[in-house]
Amino acid sequence: MSGLTVTGISFAHPSTNTRERARLAVEGERLRAAYERLGRAGFDAFVLSTCLRVELVVLGCDEVLARAAEVVFPDVELPRTGIVRRGQDLLHHLFRVASGLNSPILGEPEVLGQFRSAVDTVKQTGTVGGAFGKLLESAITVGRSTRKMLPVTPAGSMALVAAAMAGGHEHVAVFGAGVMAKAAVSALRAAGPDTLITVYARHPETVDLAGVNVAHMSGAPKALVDFPVVISATAAKCELFGPEVLDEALSRRSSSLLLLDLAMPPDFIPGSAHELLTYRNIDQMGEVVRSNGVSAEVEAAVAQEAETRWSRLSLHSSVGPVVSEILDQARRAVDEEVRRFMTRLDDPNGNEEVLRQLAQTVAHRVLHPALSYLSSAESSPESVATIAEAFGVEHA
Repeated sequence: MSGLTVTGISFAHPSTNTRERARLAVEGERLRAAYERLGRAGFDAFVLSTCLRVELVVLGCDEVLARAAEVVFPDVELPRTGIVRRGQDLLHHLFRVASGLNSPILGEPEVLGQFRSAVDTVKQTGTVGGAFGKLLESAITVGRSTRKMLPVTPAGSMALVAAAMAGGHEHVAVFGAGVMAKAAVSALRAAGPDTLITVYARHPETVDLAGVNVAHMSGAPKALVDFPVVISATAAKCELFGPEVLDEALSRRSSSLLLLDLAMPPDFIPGSAHELLTYRNIDQMGEVVRSNGVSAEVEAAVAQEAETRWSRLSLHSSVGPVVSEILDQARRAVDEEVRRFMTRLDDPNGNEEVLRQLAQTVAHRVLHPALSYLSSAESSPESVATIAEAFGVEHA
């Protein structure tokens, strides 16, 4: 019955590790370039890239997914940890992602905003619409409604985890001045109002954070020597510093360093274990708080939404060709009858437009109830098949 074929692959925490996800990350200009390549190649595709997951969804089968993946990740060998989903199972997965049910912290609010932003980006390309576009929009709708059933989770949830792990220290350095870094600063202040925070940024003159010290990023290597805790959350496209910088800083320390890396790709990749270093990346922090406490009620509600919406989207996808063929039949009938009756008119050239308009109006009035019903939420697979058969239209 289904006329809608969608396939997706997911590279997500914890099955796909930080380094592999970092190689797949597509954001900003890289994402726009990927969509341009997809458009030129004729693919309808959606990409979601966050700190904890990379999702690729296409309109089409497994073969289409494989070819689209080559376009999106032309220079990357895909990890074998990718999970492929299809149809209703894929829709259910997207609902869980947008709802924050697949996040380390249940109901994480950031992911819904990230999902919405990703949908806005793909819509701007003009390459996604119809049933595929409605499928993506439905994930946002279900994500929003599901969150109302979950406990309230504060914004900046992973930053809250980092702040909790940094608790008890009087001095903390934060590398970066973007959204995640500012969330870390807010979480640190909430956890310990007396904590002295120094933010290191590439453009310190643009940083407006009351109650914190702001320094240039060039001083960050010394902060690795002086501070007991460093939270790194920059938007760098690669390592912030090579392992030799961290090794040099550790060689000059006399006490331990807690380095919490919230960046994606990671700001640090320690070269070797060091007795004075405790390093945690975003995956490791996620494992500390991973919650599997989704209630049966919430799971059932999301699963039911996936089943209902998939049935509706699939049905309407198959309805489109039926409606189109019926309208084509009507147009052909109008053309034939206008030509036939034109020979009976005294002034055929002067009356053709009026006659054609009359015939089209009558045809559309007669067909309107049936076509409106086909496109409505009340139509069923059986009714679509019956109407298609009545008009002699092939229906999958």
